[in-house]
Amino acid sequence: MESAMGVKDAVKTLLDELPDDCTIEDVIRRLLLLETVDRDQSELSPLTQAQRDALDAELDRLEREPESGIPWREALRRIERRE
Repeated sequence: MESAMGVKDAVKTLLDELPDDCTIEDVIRRLLLLETVDRDQSELSPLTQAQRDALDAELDRLEREPESGIPWREALRRIERRE
């Protein structure tokens, strides 16, 4: 995201995408995600439109139902056990 626009514009866009009642932790989490994606993007194959749509749908669902998410340690445990 940073390469296509300036850092300030990227942050403004991120804030516009978050709900008005978001917490500072929500903002920090999204900023860290953006930083990680930007850093690793050169090593990744581009997402297909279907993959983008699936990710957007999941982010929308998590914004509507934040309690449906699981802690990252639990997600990692499930991945390691292939659950």
